[in-house]
Amino acid sequence: MAMRTNILLPLVLAAAVIGQAAEHRLPKPFIVRVSESWSTLHPTAGPNNLSNCLIVLPDGRVHLELRRQEFFDGRATALTTYEAALNNKALGILQGILDDAGVSRLHQFAQPVVPMDVDDWQGFTAEIVRGPKVQRVGYLTWHGAGPNNSEGDKTAWKEASVALKPLVEWSHAVKSYTPSTWKRVPNPQTICGE
Repeated sequence: MAMRTNILLPLVLAAAVIGQAAEHRLPKPFIVRVSESWSTLHPTAGPNNLSNCLIVLPDGRVHLELRRQEFFDGRATALTTYEAALNNKALGILQGILDDAGVSRLHQFAQPVVPMDVDDWQGFTAEIVRGPKVQRVGYLTWHGAGPNNSEGDKTAWKEASVALKPLVEWSHAVKSYTPSTWKRVPNPQTICGE
């Protein structure tokens, strides 16, 4: 059991970082900030912690941060940052997804209670600007016993995973634009524009 507790530390730290990110704001206005994370305790051929963040500004500019981390061999986080611009079609599709009634009615994202007894987990959050307020929605999936959140939180996560599927697919499509579309830029001293 001591071995499992020691291995859970990376998951606890990763979940804590997700929670801390919610307390900060971008210094400039944005339409949406999408963050996706994945972590596993299973041996992998590559990183066992992944975290991506995509920020869309009102003028269509996009900021993308890709993080890869391996705890098993002690290597530090690798961060790569890119910027691009969306065309009007991609921006219009995004706005349609964000304006969908199913998305706008979602409950506020509940942070996972840590420590979590999980073998792996995946999280997706979106901060959507709605007038003077920011709606923060998202979900968490896992294998293992899971976080000690209420059944209400877990039900809300399941509902959010369905409602946010188009946004997840949209963000994956944007990230897979041809490499010539993305310009690599110096890494910021912040996490996800915060």
